[in-house]
Amino acid sequence: MTSPPEQAVPGAGGVVLNRAGQVLLVRYRSGGWAFPKGHIEPGETLEQTAEREVHEEGGVHASIIRPLSTTRYTNSRGEPRAIHWFLMSTEAQEVQLEDTFGEGGFFGPEQALGMLSYPHDQELLREALAAS
Repeated sequence: MTSPPEQAVPGAGGVVLNRAGQVLLVRYRSGGWAFPKGHIEPGETLEQTAEREVHEEGGVHASIIRPLSTTRYTNSRGEPRAIHWFLMSTEAQEVQLEDTFGEGGFFGPEQALGMLSYPHDQELLREALAAS
């Protein structure tokens, strides 16, 4: 994966754990499993973006516990991105997916590690689990 230039488009997302210690994952219709994330709307903070994206994509309300790492990459459209991640918690046990996604749900940490499509997401999950 190539490193994007400093003018990367910022975004935010959440690594969401429920009370059972399960991790929220969504699968894009193109096939990749990932955490909910997205672009910043005008006037939003990074935290507000993460909360909104988790709700829009996974259909769950989640609260921020603490910030995590920022991942930098170039997406499939050639756009440099910088996603600011947050460890989040929810009371939810089920998801209501946005149409963009083919599947999603809460999975045990080991299962989630095996499902995540990108190595930087696997590292992010390890970071989140160590911080929770």
